[in-house]
Amino acid sequence: MQESGKETVVLYQAILGAILAGIFTALESSVNSQLGKQLTPSIATLHSLVTGAVLMAAISILRGSYTRYIRVLHVNPIWLIGGLFGAMIIYLSSKSIPVLGVSKTLTLILAAQIITGVVIDTLVNHIGIDIYKIFGVAFLLLGANLVVR
Repeated sequence: MQESGKETVVLYQAILGAILAGIFTALESSVNSQLGKQLTPSIATLHSLVTGAVLMAAISILRGSYTRYIRVLHVNPIWLIGGLFGAMIIYLSSKSIPVLGVSKTLTLILAAQIITGVVIDTLVNHIGIDIYKIFGVAFLLLGANLVVR
């Protein structure tokens, strides 16, 4: 089945978004680690989350979509804990980077993310696991081990 032009654009936008998210993850981790050294990791985490919330609030106001936020009151409460995970990611990264460095920390984070993603896809989303994914995870672990050494 051939993709339409619109589907191709959406695909490339998603790929670009993922690449930018990876770049921003490395930049955010490095900046927050430096801020954590100057202040504390907890304050650096708080600052990161507050500035992120201010940015997202401004974007929502400018786009006129802020009124949709009220819908958050009507969702399954378990889906509201993402911010807690985000806070822990920022805090734990800012504690790990001064000891391990940016590349080792992000390598371990990335490996953990991908392995967790495979587990979630398999158990929750019922996406099958095959030999390619198994080898992919094995090579991922091998590569991570080489970077972290």
